[in-house]
Amino acid sequence: MQRTAAVARGYGRCIRPRWPRQFTTLPQGALQEIFRPGRVHDVVNPRLVETSWVSDPSRLLPDSDRSEVDELCEKLQREWKAEAVVVVLDSLAADVQPTGFAAALLNFWGVGDQRLHTGLLILLLTGQRRLEMRTGYGLARILPSEVLQSLQQSMVPQLAAGSPGRALCQGLKGALQKLEEDAPKHWRNQEGASSGRQRNSHGFGGGQTPIDEFMPKDRVAPK
Repeated sequence: MQRTAAVARGYGRCIRPRWPRQFTTLPQGALQEIFRPGRVHDVVNPRLVETSWVSDPSRLLPDSDRSEVDELCEKLQREWKAEAVVVVLDSLAADVQPTGFAAALLNFWGVGDQRLHTGLLILLLTGQRRLEMRTGYGLARILPSEVLQSLQQSMVPQLAAGSPGRALCQGLKGALQKLEEDAPKHWRNQEGASSGRQRNSHGFGGGQTPIDEFMPKDRVAPK
């Protein structure tokens, strides 16, 4: 796939932080059989399964944290013409690049407003100690790579302490704060407007992001 000018400028990308290996213990209630997808089609879509914004098929987050993360995502889409979705997995298949996978998944689901392209996808791989944040074309104006990197670094202490749910809440609160500070006024929803928003077949608004590092090299991104 050809690289776009937006990709060349680094839209929606940042350096991925890692955290110490102390964060390896699965929480109580986590499934013993870990789900390691190799294709975006294999990831559980939370909008279709639970009408949620959090895909956590192996139950890696405590229930209370998962609920709070979902509430923050709901708050974002209720107040803004934007969407955030969180995917929590132990790891991806061995031949899959997390950065490209996150971009491909955002596009496959169509996260964000179709006209403004204001989607945010957070991919947390607990076993691989990888954290990816990918934005659509439009949201990259408010959350450029340096802001995403700052948000991720703020999440690392909680990840290192074995609290992935608290880390995700920290990142989402930071994203909401940036929207409050810097987003254009016309991005803000009028009261009740989000409930009537048009959805695609995946349950999202239809936003897009550049794909630059799709996985693996012998596959093509879904259309």
